[in-house]
This record gives sequence, structure tokens and C-alpha cells, in this order.
Amino acid sequence: MDLNSINGLLLKKMIIAGANELNDNKQLVDSLNVFPVPDGDTGTNMSLTALAAAKECEKINSLSISEVSKAAANGSLRGARGNSGVILSQLLRGFTKEIKAVEEIDTTILANAMVRGTETAYKAVMKPKEGTILTVAKAMADKGLEMASQTDDIEEFVKQVIEYGDYVLSQTPEMLPVLKQAGVVDSGGQGLMQVVKGAVDGLLGRTVDFSLDTVPDSGNRPAAGEKAARGAARTDIDTADIKFGYCTEFIINLEKVYTDKDETELKSYLESIGDSLVVVSDDEIVKVHVHTNHPGLAFEKALAF
Repeated sequence: MDLNSINGLLLKKMIIAGANELNDNKQLVDSLNVFPVPDGDTGTNMSLTALAAAKECEKINSLSISEVSKAAANGSLRGARGNSGVILSQLLRGFTKEIKAVEEIDTTILANAMVRGTETAYKAVMKPKEGTILTVAKAMADKGLEMASQTDDIEEFVKQVIEYGDYVLSQTPEMLPVLKQAGVVDSGGQGLMQVVKGAVDGLLGRTVDFSLDTVPDSGNRPAAGEKAARGAARTDIDTADIKFGYCTEFIINLEKVYTDKDETELKSYLESIGDSLVVVSDDEIVKVHVHTNHPGLAFEKALAF
């Protein structure tokens, strides 16, 4: 029988299964991490982000799409780690905004949600770069729109979207020279594909256990030298263009009105002291990720809010 819609229960299962799949494969994603800096933590950061979303979903008793969406979006924003983790949270935030008012999700709504997620993520990044997680997300969203006009079978829809996502991921080394130099695909894009594939397994009942797998696997983590040899932080990666040494992340708990003008001012200032900037917010908090040589200056600016 064709699967023509997704309800709140299936959505909750998808979010948890996607987080578990990424958590199980975070070392693979870490090993690919050479952009924007080869620090070997993309998989770990994205996994923490996805698990934060899943934990919030697991806490709630409601199975309405609205409540599940809200929990996932809030959890992912507050738990977001690293550049790719914050981007993943924004993909999820845009996706959930599109579906929050519906009772069931069909292929058209699913495609529109993917597009909105991609648009939200692109807007969050000050200087979007092609050949990254953003490129892979946009490719899947574009394919989703194409498939929504051809079928109402969600299983066929997701099969085609994943196949195209894998293809575009395989092409990322042709878009970013640093990936080609290292002989790897983009780590953020790989992380996104793990989440999507896990979510689809949850949707289609390929996953039996929907409890969160959050036990640290420190005993299986590769040593620094081994991880370097597999891809991340390798000595053959040119780091001469890296100007800012500290990956700086924090949350601002807003105590006063945070206007569009305030956001523009904050972004402008942070961009003047660093790069890899991602600034996102909701009604209560602002999440900041920036690479800078002066973390204290970033904190001082944030204290104004």
C-alpha cells in the first residue's frame, strides 16, 4: 500500500531515528571534516544538535505535528553545536515552520517544507558557500519539488530525493578545492544525508528501537593520529588561509527587545572580528557561532542584549 501522508507519531519517530543514525555514524562524518577548518568535529557537533531535537520530542506526550515540530525546533536551536550543527538546526527550524499548522504531511507539504528549511539555513549563514551542507540540502529540496508534481507516494518521493542527495554530495569535491585536495566529500553534507536516511528508515518502519541512543562511545573513538589519517585535521590540508583561531559559541538569553536593527548590528560587529559567522534567534534566545581571535570581544558585545 502506498504511503500518502505522515502524522505526528511518524514525524516523532523520524526525528528520533534520524538523530540515532547520525549518532551511530558521527565518527565517519568527523573523519571527513576539512572545511571550513579541519578540526574533525562536524559529526560530533551535528549529532549533539540532532539529539537535542530528539530529546525534546521524546519529552512531550503530544503527537500533534504542531507540538512535535515546536519541540524539535526549540531543542535543535538550543542544542546546536558548531557551524554545521547550527545550519542543521536552521534546516529543521524552517522545515517545522512550514508544517506546524497541518494535521498530516503529504508530498507537496513535504517538498515545501524542505524548500523553506533550505531558505532559512541560507539566510542564517553570512557568506554561504557551495559544495557544503547547504548545497546538498538545496539539491534535495529541488528534487522534492520535482517529485511532488509527479507522485503522492511518499516512499517513492523520499527514495528519489535521497538518491539525488547522494549524487550531489559526491560532486562536492568538484565545488570546493579543499575537499578535492583531501579526497573527501563535504562532512556537513554527509551528516545531513545520515540524518535524512535515518529519518526515512524510521518512517518506513525499518527501525524497530525508537529509544534515543545517547551513550558515549569513547572507547571506540579513534586516536588523534588515526582520525587525522582518515581525513580530518590532516597535515596535507592547507591551513594557511585560516585567520581566526577560536571557535566561539554562545547563547544570549534576551532580556530586552531584539530588533532587526539589533540583529544587523550584532552580525556586522561579529563579522568585523571573525568569520564562519552564523547568528540565529527565536523570541527568547540568540544563538551565535563565530570563529575569531578575540572571543572576549564577542562576549562583551553580546552582553549588551
